[in-house]
Amino acid sequence: MSTRVRRARIDDLPELLDLLDELQDGATPGIPWDRGDAVWTATVWEEVLTDPRRVYIVAEDDERVVGTVDLIIVPNLTHGARPIGFVENLVVTTGRRGDGIGGALMADVMSRAKTEDCYKVQLLSAIGRSGAHSFYEELGFEASSRGYRRYLIGDRV
Repeated sequence: MSTRVRRARIDDLPELLDLLDELQDGATPGIPWDRGDAVWTATVWEEVLTDPRRVYIVAEDDERVVGTVDLIIVPNLTHGARPIGFVENLVVTTGRRGDGIGGALMADVMSRAKTEDCYKVQLLSAIGRSGAHSFYEELGFEASSRGYRRYLIGDRV
């Protein structure tokens, strides 16, 4: 199999929703989320793809999406007004973890962040995901901060 990393396209949405559900069971409850119908989901996806500060990246094998990551470039006033790269939703399909797909996706993220002159790339990872933490550390990331979240949806409020 030959893995190819590329920008996501509009027609990747159904496969991406399945993949994101692997990241966190129930992350994409049905198509779409509990906010509306498939039109709403497609509208949000189009907005994501057309945001000039955002790059949704996929890895595919044999025209099947097997991994994804979302890079958001945020303007910043510190560090010489250089932007920050935020990584969200890195996921590789269960059967392909350990095949180098996550590394290929993150190499693409780092290349894009350098091209955008980001002074850092930052991400959060749930406390219990020790395998993911080891993966990030192998890529040179450090657990250097303490992160906080406050969910504003569902029963997490």
